[in-house]
Amino acid sequence: MQKLFNKHKRKHQESPGSEERSSKQKKHNDFHEQSSFGFPYESARPSLDIPLRNNSPDKGRKGQKIANLIRALDEALDEEGMDETLGLIGDDNLSRCLDLRTALKQKKLDIDAAAITSPPASQPQRMSMSHDYQNIPKTMSAFSLTGWKSSTIPTTLPPLPKILDPTLEASAFTHIGCGSGSPTDLSYERLEWVGDAYVELTATLLISQTFPSFKPGKCAQLRERLVKNVTLAGFSHQYGFDKRVRLPEHFLASKKSPIEEKTKIFGDIFEAYVAAIILADPQNGVMRASEWLKDLWGMTIAKDIIAEERQGLKIDSPMWRLRGHTEPIQAIASTAEKVPPNPKERLQKILGSKGIKIEYKDAAAERKDKTNKLPLFTVGVYLTGWGETGRMLGSGTANGKKEAGFKAAEMALSNKRLMKMYTDQKEIFDAQLRMEKEALEAQQQQEGT
Repeated sequence: MQKLFNKHKRKHQESPGSEERSSKQKKHNDFHEQSSFGFPYESARPSLDIPLRNNSPDKGRKGQKIANLIRALDEALDEEGMDETLGLIGDDNLSRCLDLRTALKQKKLDIDAAAITSPPASQPQRMSMSHDYQNIPKTMSAFSLTGWKSSTIPTTLPPLPKILDPTLEASAFTHIGCGSGSPTDLSYERLEWVGDAYVELTATLLISQTFPSFKPGKCAQLRERLVKNVTLAGFSHQYGFDKRVRLPEHFLASKKSPIEEKTKIFGDIFEAYVAAIILADPQNGVMRASEWLKDLWGMTIAKDIIAEERQGLKIDSPMWRLRGHTEPIQAIASTAEKVPPNPKERLQKILGSKGIKIEYKDAAAERKDKTNKLPLFTVGVYLTGWGETGRMLGSGTANGKKEAGFKAAEMALSNKRLMKMYTDQKEIFDAQLRMEKEALEAQQQQEGT
């Protein structure tokens, strides 16, 4: 909301009555800071293990209606649509809307407070909120999470985000076998199922925006590097999750457990932690978790991000700019900078000449990549010409033959001594071709006269 008010202020600071609006803005800011929901949102949130509901359907309906109004106002007053809303209703009406939203939130607080029930003396005191109060997080907008930039990649492990609910925090490190056996027991297995979806969604959005020229297959390979258990389990160990986990006695009694099983457990615990961050903070949890993941993954694929910035195809993809237009709009054409030549093209330009053949062929049998279980291809680049037949200039290995070929060409180009030898031969060869051509043209002219 602070950004919204600042934007509103900048747009109208030169207009008449700006002092009055500035005073009203300060009043709004102070009121939101002190009384939004009546208490700091993070510290007063009820946890998942206190779900008692108010039995009054009337109060539940009132709370639902007010929650619906608040959501409608939030959408209308969203920062990205601020200009449009201001143009439709004007400055005074906008201020009234802000006042109304603040009043509705206070009313919502009153209804929720009235929904707290007093249990019998024999039972521990528990909190009950109105029916519309659900522990469901806000969804993540594709436009609220921007792609990676090498300049913002951290150089040290980013701080671990806090889980704002102690029950969810404990559950993120508890094996299901350590519970009572009740279907309602929380465990890292249950949380992992939710966290897995958010982890994959976050990786997908980041990759799509950072590498817009990648085809879906290559994007999927890069995402697999980020979300696989080996990567996530590594994060778990870096943050000391292995020292906090609660496992069943039989697991602890086992002196040796398969590496794959341990990797799966700590990969799941990491995803459970992500889910706990989000579920414990429906308002800001998604963005807190996704920004944390962005920093962690940025360190993991920093080389790929830097390479994309230096050599990648810069595309202004319309996929991120078309946002639900219902009327015909002007076509948004993708713009691209001049495409830099790929390694194969560069090698061909340096060595290519008449009668010279540069080929790319399999240099080894296909095998499985140990890190991601995908096929692994090895391709070699071979030169025929200048007295050579099938001379290997370089080789490369990757999950795709095209990328392996690029790596083979890069290996050849990096061999300065080899390139110098063949470029010298090419220069001599091309000079001979020019002399022969000039001699032939001269002969033809002489015969013509």
